[in-house]
Amino acid sequence: MEINCNFAPKLITTTMKKTILTLAIFAITIVTAMAVERQKLNFNAGWLMKVGDIEDAQTYQYNDTRWKPVTLPYAFNGNEAYRKDIVDLTDTVVWYRKHFAMTDVESKKVFVEFEGVRQGADFYLNGQPLGFSENGVMACGFDLTPYIKEGENVIAVRCDNNWRYRSRKHNSQYQWNDRNFNANYGGIPKNVFLHITGKAYQTLPLYSDLGTTGTYIYATDFDIRRRSAKVHAESEVKNESGADRILSLVAEVTDADGKLIATLKGDKVNVKAQETATLSAEGNIAGLHFWSWGYGYLYKVKTMLCDNKGNLTDAVVTRTGFRKTRFAEGKIWLNDRVIMMHGYAQRTSNEWPGVGLSVPAWLSDYSNALMVESGANLVRWMHVTPWKQDIESCD
Repeated sequence: MEINCNFAPKLITTTMKKTILTLAIFAITIVTAMAVERQKLNFNAGWLMKVGDIEDAQTYQYNDTRWKPVTLPYAFNGNEAYRKDIVDLTDTVVWYRKHFAMTDVESKKVFVEFEGVRQGADFYLNGQPLGFSENGVMACGFDLTPYIKEGENVIAVRCDNNWRYRSRKHNSQYQWNDRNFNANYGGIPKNVFLHITGKAYQTLPLYSDLGTTGTYIYATDFDIRRRSAKVHAESEVKNESGADRILSLVAEVTDADGKLIATLKGDKVNVKAQETATLSAEGNIAGLHFWSWGYGYLYKVKTMLCDNKGNLTDAVVTRTGFRKTRFAEGKIWLNDRVIMMHGYAQRTSNEWPGVGLSVPAWLSDYSNALMVESGANLVRWMHVTPWKQDIESCD
């Protein structure tokens, strides 16, 4: 059966409509039962937190009934923002735990994504170590599939935000972690998501710990005057279904009004069992709205992983813009026009009093709008990568 992946038109007579409708409903029911729908679930609610290091807090049976209920993002010392000088922000160990239920785990791949944990953190599922992250600010992810079970599960995170934290791998401190300019809001101060996919899937862009690169959308061969470019979709794919699969990538490009403007099709590729491959689709698109300063036009690109029979296996939606840039002769060109850059060197924590850096998305928009309204068209986020939420706001 063909669902979403093949686009050849078919002649349909009036007398066939009732039969086709019945068969379509039947087909959708079968596919729904067989396939695992990809989901990205907000995993921020229902956490428990305890300040201080605690023995055995990672274990499944640990009694956490007296811990403080929190909704992430939640830096444990976020309420110290602007109440204390950043040199005096509390630094210690803090634990987070969350109980959650899962069903039909045998047919699924389950991943957790942390947008940022400060400074070093150890992660556990049902008492089993998943790994650790110690970059302090960047996203990391873990495959929960080996240890997840039917029914209730417990994920636990131990965070150490010591100012003098030393890398386990290099036994060195972070060069950017300085009390003079970097606010130390510790714990889990950014969003957490749960990702559920089938066994043949497009990977997540979480190189830290997962080692995967996800989906990449970009454009080449720009013709600014004719408003055209060649759009490329590339997606790293893993086949953990237990058998070889013939797979291809199809990409739908939708404009800001929700109109489908292009469908890009890639070649069929034999992805062997337990193998990772990069699939691609590309094509020229005319009539594009190029992203520019003061005109943040964004498209949605839906990359669909399809099997040899045209069945939809997995789908990922990426929101992005297309623009041509050039850096030369001490100048910056944006869409073939020189642009003067002026803006701010903003601290990446971008914090607010009494809240810290764990702010809602609208407050990121408000912060960045203040810079725009003052005439800025550039933010040089200081020392380390900014929160994904702020990047999306700037887009």
